[in-house]
Amino acid sequence: MSKLVFKGGLVLENPFPAKEIDLIRIPLPDRVILPMQQRIGEQAKPCVSVGDHVLTGQVIATIDDDRCAPVHASISGTVVAIDNQVMAHQSGLEALCVTIDSDGEDEWMDNSVACTENYDFCTPDTIYNKIRLSGIVGMGGAGFPTHTKVQFAEGCHTLIVNATECEPGIMCDDALMQAYPTKVIRGVEVLLHICGAKKAIIAIEDDKKESIKLLKKFCKNERITIEAIPTKYTSGAEKILVKSLLGIEIPSGGYASDVGVLCQNVGTLVAIFDAVVENRPLISRVVTVTGSAVREPKNLQVRLGASYDYVLSFADIEQGENDIRMAGMMMGVDLEGTNYSISKNTNCIFVNKPIEKVPAQECIRCGMCNTVCPVELLPQQLYWYSKSSNIEKALDYNLLDCIECGCCSHVCPSNIPLVDYYQFAKALNRQQTKEKELTDNARERFEFREFRLDRNKQERAEMMEAKKKALKEKMAKDKVQKEAIAAAQARVSAAKTAKESEDAR
Repeated sequence: MSKLVFKGGLVLENPFPAKEIDLIRIPLPDRVILPMQQRIGEQAKPCVSVGDHVLTGQVIATIDDDRCAPVHASISGTVVAIDNQVMAHQSGLEALCVTIDSDGEDEWMDNSVACTENYDFCTPDTIYNKIRLSGIVGMGGAGFPTHTKVQFAEGCHTLIVNATECEPGIMCDDALMQAYPTKVIRGVEVLLHICGAKKAIIAIEDDKKESIKLLKKFCKNERITIEAIPTKYTSGAEKILVKSLLGIEIPSGGYASDVGVLCQNVGTLVAIFDAVVENRPLISRVVTVTGSAVREPKNLQVRLGASYDYVLSFADIEQGENDIRMAGMMMGVDLEGTNYSISKNTNCIFVNKPIEKVPAQECIRCGMCNTVCPVELLPQQLYWYSKSSNIEKALDYNLLDCIECGCCSHVCPSNIPLVDYYQFAKALNRQQTKEKELTDNARERFEFREFRLDRNKQERAEMMEAKKKALKEKMAKDKVQKEAIAAAQARVSAAKTAKESEDAR
């Protein structure tokens, strides 16, 4: 068993424990609204039109770039709208969505690509392409296209499966492992085959005893080990997992692939199995519905694009004005209402009773935030520089290494939303970096224009000088020729005169 010792972090129990960790498959929704932005990268472009009839699993949006993860229809039915709708994001911005009304048939696309049960006979490129075409992204919340992440880590020595689910309250991965332990193991074996890793470690918190038991029961591969780790937030952070399990520190600004490690969420592994072995693209996921207003937390298998209202209708929720939060208690996003739809990275919906927010006070310099920071930053210093928009100084204190886990905000006795300041500073840094890029590009264009004008001026001057020189040489040559002709004519004239004089005698 791994000790998984790391500085900082918090020991947080699940405030809303479920009596049983079951996975409930809910009926098909009557309508789905599928956002075209469900991954890191450019927004996918619809390849269907309003009025088209689509089948379950059919590609309805894609884009031609290396990080393309297409969007598939999660139900069969008719496309009734392609328009902008509000996204489940703290920005509250709108994004392009495709709306499909169900025909109630759930008729699947007849995919001509056969299931690859014997995937070990397939080349890595074949499986990469299969994963890409299936629209799989990181199911832990980041949304990075899986095929791209696997390609970056090609030739890695270790595969780490993140099954920690360290955010208190979220249970979707635990439910998934208990429901499909063999899919998890097979998904690991698929990745071992294509990434070239010598071993795989499934890291799982020690409070998930049933999942640990099932994984060990069905794991017959000697290259795969199951490590039960202490239940501590933020044990699931990629850098912390790599350092704790392997003793390897990822450099500042680096990634696990830089040190020969590939990290994948356990939900992503199940999606890979479904795509590669069962030939099913990513059209559903497990969502935890929990919170102080939910009488009994549930884990629901939900088709992507289903509305929050539809999903919440399957939970026993206390009536009243409740607060909605997507993702985790610590790193989640507070939302205005339930007018949103399930996307690939929606792992949890919290429905909480309203609580009175305590206003932030002045920092008392207690240092508690420094103590709990799991990546050993100095949150207090970052706070001062972020608050004063001194981004250069904040970067000196490794602002970009902050994983925004919220530990510092959680323990702050002054109720300062520290992470909000860091997010603001990062956004300002991105803006300044972009503006600097534009300025640099403009300066480069100006300098090149000046260089081009100077070069043209110099070329014209050299050309004029060359013309003058050629003209002078021609004039000199013409003068010599004229003098030679005149001399010749003089000689002829003199000879003629001499002859005439002689004849006269």
